[in-house]
Amino acid sequence: MFTHSIKRANYLFASALLLLSSAFAPAQNPVGAIADRGTIRGTITDANRNAVEFATIMLLKSTDSTLIKGTVADAGGLFKLENVVEGSYLVAASQVGFQKTYSQVFKLNAGQTLALPEFHLPELSNQLNEVNVVAQKPFIEQQIDKTVVNVENSVVAAGNSALEVLERSPGVTVDRDGNISLKGKADVRVMIDGKPTYLSNQDLANLLRNMQASQLATIEIMTNPPAKYDAAGNAGIINIRLKKAQNMGLNGSVTLGYGYGMYGKQNGSLNLNYRQNKWNLFGTYSANRRLSWREQNITRVFREGDQVSAYFDQTAENFQRSHNQSIKAGADYFVSKNTTIGVLLNGSAGRWGQTTSNVTDIYKGMTLPDKQTLTNSVTSQPWNNLASNVNFKHTFDTLGSSGQPRELTADLDYAFYNNNNDQTFDIRNLDALGNPLTALRTDMGFQAGKVDIYSAKLDYVHPFSKTAKFEAGLKTSFVTTDNDMKFFIRLQSDAPSPDSLDRSRTNQFVYRENINAAYINYSRQFKKTGVQLGLRLEHTTARGHQITTDSVFTRNYLNLFPSMFVRHELNKKNSLGFSYSYRIDRPDYGSLNPFQYFLDPYTYGQGNPYLKPQFTHAFEGTHTFGGFLTTTLNFSRTNDIMTDVLRQNDLQRVTFQTRDNIGYRQNMGLAVSASFPVTKWWTATPYLNLSRNRYVGQLLGADLDQSFVSVQGNLQNQFTFSKNWSAELGGFYTNGFLEGILVGKPMGQISAGVQRQLWNKKASIRLNVRDIFWTQYFRGSVRYQNLDVFIKSRWENRVANLTFSYRFGNTKVQAARRRSTGLESEAGRVNQNN
Repeated sequence: MFTHSIKRANYLFASALLLLSSAFAPAQNPVGAIADRGTIRGTITDANRNAVEFATIMLLKSTDSTLIKGTVADAGGLFKLENVVEGSYLVAASQVGFQKTYSQVFKLNAGQTLALPEFHLPELSNQLNEVNVVAQKPFIEQQIDKTVVNVENSVVAAGNSALEVLERSPGVTVDRDGNISLKGKADVRVMIDGKPTYLSNQDLANLLRNMQASQLATIEIMTNPPAKYDAAGNAGIINIRLKKAQNMGLNGSVTLGYGYGMYGKQNGSLNLNYRQNKWNLFGTYSANRRLSWREQNITRVFREGDQVSAYFDQTAENFQRSHNQSIKAGADYFVSKNTTIGVLLNGSAGRWGQTTSNVTDIYKGMTLPDKQTLTNSVTSQPWNNLASNVNFKHTFDTLGSSGQPRELTADLDYAFYNNNNDQTFDIRNLDALGNPLTALRTDMGFQAGKVDIYSAKLDYVHPFSKTAKFEAGLKTSFVTTDNDMKFFIRLQSDAPSPDSLDRSRTNQFVYRENINAAYINYSRQFKKTGVQLGLRLEHTTARGHQITTDSVFTRNYLNLFPSMFVRHELNKKNSLGFSYSYRIDRPDYGSLNPFQYFLDPYTYGQGNPYLKPQFTHAFEGTHTFGGFLTTTLNFSRTNDIMTDVLRQNDLQRVTFQTRDNIGYRQNMGLAVSASFPVTKWWTATPYLNLSRNRYVGQLLGADLDQSFVSVQGNLQNQFTFSKNWSAELGGFYTNGFLEGILVGKPMGQISAGVQRQLWNKKASIRLNVRDIFWTQYFRGSVRYQNLDVFIKSRWENRVANLTFSYRFGNTKVQAARRRSTGLESEAGRVNQNN
């Protein structure tokens, strides 16, 4: 049996879910007058006849188990279903920690008030009766401690990538380079099945671009995670849960998709699951191939004093190709009813490539043509990765009066990521009349990169009573990154020269990091108030070594990270919540890497090995009304804020992007989200976020104090026209953003999709169009000190996708015991209950 606080969470969740489910239920007879309708009453108790609080009640049609109406029992276990049309029904009652129980079929007469016999819910055992009642969840759910995006049932998600689904999630913004922000704050930690990805922003974006949305079950968005999660991530955590079947016998699904914007995109996947007796075996294979287009324009103004000395107008057109294959395989073995062990392998391999044609027109002053630089480049990035996990779970006998078992979980993980980056640049310089100024020059860069990750984790849960619980855990991780970059230059002339090593850009960088952590967490549910207190201790040691230059830096720091959550129910419709957490963001490995990545001879990016971690105090207050409307106020201050900055050499007329600690950032915001039925066939999920970012510090030798107020809106509409036809229409808009000294302009999009269920709902075909009007493109500017830069980027974002899915095998849930591993909270694998 779970704690009282979990029951209250289930109560709020069930209230919202039942309200939404009612929108999909068939309309009752509209002819019947209200006076002719009846009322059904009842009481929910446990085996000892104690009241079961906040149980979920569903009124079902006796003929086909169609959901007619739902409610939630009160704290005394009492429930009432009003305005019910005369007919034959049965009632289903459920609560976390208990078996779902059904009443006998009964007849309700017109105007009757019917008192049902008392429901006795037995505690959850290992075997449950077969259940074949399915309620579709809305695309976006607001739960107590997180927002959940139910990708699996989304029409507009079909055929898209994980990154494209993320940008439709409430409060999430994805910029032109795939960097992810949450409620106006960058440095979001993205996890997959509870596992940290340990990837740079660029590598993570590539991973999510190559991950099909059909592989996703849910996306969990946590703005203030509790102490059992890693303290990293000042903006919070986004946890992507992958699908995992849990039906008995052999079952699976196959998905095929084709998309077209300016070029074609193909994807497919196969999922298999076999569960019998003590074994559960599962596996997924997926593949995709994409060809896409992108264009970027950058203008820059260089000054000498107050006079404009030069004006650069650059246009780069990119054609990108990518293909990848991924596989996931694992097994669970149920040693006994109390002990489970499992193994999991998750790997992928692919290649990303790009050909770029870059034209830079250079002017004296603003208008007089001076020269032109043509840069043609070819980039090839083959990559592969594999993550492995061994997990163990044991539940002890029920302790005392708590009614709940103690639980011990352990996990061992190893993962590696290999990523090569080979680049070739052909550079030509022409005068104003188009005549060659220099011989053709070819720059070649070859980078070999590898990341190795080892981690071990131990968690213990000890319930003191039905309303109090203590949790504790230990974790250690070791990470090594090794990047070796070699640059060569070749000059083409009458007598071709051999390749020469460019020592100024050649380097090898090795970074090692060890983090040891321990946490405690205590939660207690009082009559109307729930409290959770947590404390996490993390010790970090790190060493970076630039081998070519024999330059070394070290880090060694110990930090405490407290967290607090309070939730109070004012009445049945209103509840208040407050949370506080102290968090850290360490530089990602790509940002520490000092290598240079070139766009053309005048523009490049470079890592900063001397980046320091940033620390954030985050506060959040929430109000929930009726289980469907949530209002959130948040404030945070991040010290030693890391942000992307531009630096410019006016004499050499070169601009490069790097990452630096510039001072502090204050973020405050107001967010409102809701999910409600507009009609019986239309459900709307609006989201609105108003936030203000302020950056204060020292940058480029001057005092920095800039702020910006952002407005972001997101609206998802779900339509159910019949048993087999459904559709979605959604979109988002933002008036812009501020990230350090970069000011982004407004952008948004509208997407739509339609779905047809086939073959007794075992198959479906989905058609969706993303960014129908092609309004999502990036525009931004930097106006600070000697920087005067404008950037515009468009990409192939308007894409139509057609997707076919088919499910086979046993699709009825039978005795699917919930599996929970130590990786559930931060580095694990969790089954999905949908």
